[in-house]
Amino acid sequence: MEYKRDLFKGNDKSVFRLIIGFAFLVISILWIMSKIHENELLKPFDWLYSTVFALNGVAHIFAGFGTSIERFFGKSFVHIDNDTINIKFGAFEKEKKTYWQDILSIDYVPHHLTIQMKDNSTKIYSLTKLDSSCISDIKETITKIATVKGIKTIIN
Repeated sequence: MEYKRDLFKGNDKSVFRLIIGFAFLVISILWIMSKIHENELLKPFDWLYSTVFALNGVAHIFAGFGTSIERFFGKSFVHIDNDTINIKFGAFEKEKKTYWQDILSIDYVPHHLTIQMKDNSTKIYSLTKLDSSCISDIKETITKIATVKGIKTIIN
């Protein structure tokens, strides 16, 4: 049994976000072009202003196409298989990995997965950032694998 889910996947495409993104890009280009046309010296503010608008435009364009800008900085996923429980909630967060062979028991309380390890330590996975369908799938997968492996579970 295996469960995989990319947490950055599934953003909807948006024409409105595309229009806003292109508008920001046009404004940033027009700002620089107007300064050049008026034979004015381009100051650091002009470059900073244009850069911020251009980056904002690019972020909106990516979102408009349904791509998360965070994807360029890292991964966000849930991967549960017969060997490990592996969860990473954001691009800038640390990956959490637990091996099934080290687990003594698993307890689920609303939005938290508490794993008691064989060395008497405890790992807590906060699931507050996940939607209810993902949490249900995780609970179902963990219950099935834990039953096969003979691990005590308290999952409601």
